Order: sequence, then structure tokens, then C-alpha cells
Amino acid sequence: MELISCIKNFPKHCKTAIQNIWRNGVMSISSIFAVTITLVLIAVIGVVAINIQDMTYDIEESLTIYVKMDREVKDSKAKDIQPDIEAIEGVKKVEFSSKDDELNKLIESQNDDGKKLFETYRKNNPLGAAYVVEVKDTKQLDSIAQKIQELDHVNEVNYGGESTSSLVSSLESIRNGGAIFVAALTVIALFMIANTIKITITSRQTEISIMRMVGASNWFIRLPYMLEGIFIGIIGAIIPVLVLYFGYTTVFNSARDILPAMMTLRAPFPFIWQCTGILVGLGSGVGLIGSFVSVRKFLKF
Repeated sequence: MELISCIKNFPKHCKTAIQNIWRNGVMSISSIFAVTITLVLIAVIGVVAINIQDMTYDIEESLTIYVKMDREVKDSKAKDIQPDIEAIEGVKKVEFSSKDDELNKLIESQNDDGKKLFETYRKNNPLGAAYVVEVKDTKQLDSIAQKIQELDHVNEVNYGGESTSSLVSSLESIRNGGAIFVAALTVIALFMIANTIKITITSRQTEISIMRMVGASNWFIRLPYMLEGIFIGIIGAIIPVLVLYFGYTTVFNSARDILPAMMTLRAPFPFIWQCTGILVGLGSGVGLIGSFVSVRKFLKF
């Protein structure tokens, strides 16, 4: 019966919650301000961390193993080892490059001078065929490279050696460190929001006591305050959402022509909408929990 009554009176409770926010202006503004500042910090640091994480993954995906075949091996013979490379555990993709393809790459890398210097080698190509191998896990670059080196007619395997392995470890450390930092900041920030809203609700202890004395049910008392916490969270999320929308789109458009291809930022949409949902959800959720915990102390169960 109590739940049904709360549902029937829900519009009234919403109106009461809005009136409470307006009536307790100073405390409400302080709570909204705390939510706004906290969510701005979460939005900025979270967006930076997510994009850094994406960049590290992009860099890792660009790491490949370059396999040079013996020069005297013809293309048809060189292609015979492709199934052997593909059979190695951890190999994601294998792309064959013929002798002519390798010569074309060499010519293109030298711009206009390349054609004059190397086009004469077209009939007697001194280069060998090659493979570009992508791996599923960059931590396995070294072990996969060693297995490829043991195959027949493989001249040289190049993946960057220890420097590449160090790079992979560094990128993983950056990702893990960023995730821990964002998680810790989020917990601290949400705790601050909850405490601020709790102070706002606790300051009206007398009001809650009067409602109990006149016979109001626990949920009838609790619901307006819970809605008030939700509304404070939503209002406090408005500015962070606007900062995220205009700030991120501006930065994205400015950085698009500056950053290299492997370090592009995540596209604004639907990324901004996803972050908006998270910010509004955090603000309203923490407001709800803070209000619920605060009122709970003054009610009997």
C-alpha cells in the first residue's frame, strides 16, 4: 500500500523536491557546485585517459614483424611458407609482398630519385620477397619472430627487438596507471559529492522529525529527498556536459590535422553521448544514494 501511495503521489513528490531545492538555495547551490566541479574533473581526466588508452592500442596494432626471404628464392617458392607462418600460434594476419612489390616500395621511398636509381633493376631484381606479419598479442612479438626465423628460406626477421618489447611494456603500464588513477579520482570525487548532499539533507533534520510526528510514512518522507538528490545531480551535470560537448569537439577538430595517423582522437560521436550518459548517471546516482543514506538515519525500519 505504501509503495502504491508513493507511485500515485510521484508528481507531488517531484514538485516537493524542486521546491526544496529552491527553498534551501544556499545549500542546494553548494551541492550543485560540488557536483559540477567534480564531474568536470571526471570528464576531463576520463576523456584524456580513454584517448591515451586508444592511442596505445593503435600504436601496438601498428607493430608488425617484417620477414625478409632469401634473395635467390622465387616468389612462387616464397609463398610456400605462408601456411607455416599462419600456423604459428598468436599470428593474426600474414601479408605477402613479392620481389616486384618490394622494389616498388623502395622506389616510392626515394621519391623522384628512386625511379632513376632503381628502375634499371627491374629485370634483375636483387631484392627478396617479404612478409608482413601481424600478431594477436604484441607481448608475443619476440617469440613469434624467433619461430619465423627458424623457417626455411627466411633471411631476416625484423620487429624492433628489445626496444619494441620495452615499448609494449611501457604502453601497458601507461594504460594500467591511467585506469587506476581515473578509478581512484572517481571514487574520491563521488565520495565528495555524496558527503555534500548528505550535509544538505542532514541540515533539515527538524523538518524530517516534524513529518514523522504527524504520521508520514518512511517512504513518503524519503522519496522527495531522494528525488532532490537526483535533481541536484542532474542539474550539476549540465555544465560538465556542455564543457565536454564544446571542448571535446573543438580539441578534436584542432588536433585532427596535427596528430599522426596512429595517434588520432576518438570520434566525437557517439563518444560524447556515451560520456554524457555516464556523467548524468554518476551525478544522479550519487545524489540518490547520498540522500537515501542521509534520510535513513532519521527513520525507523
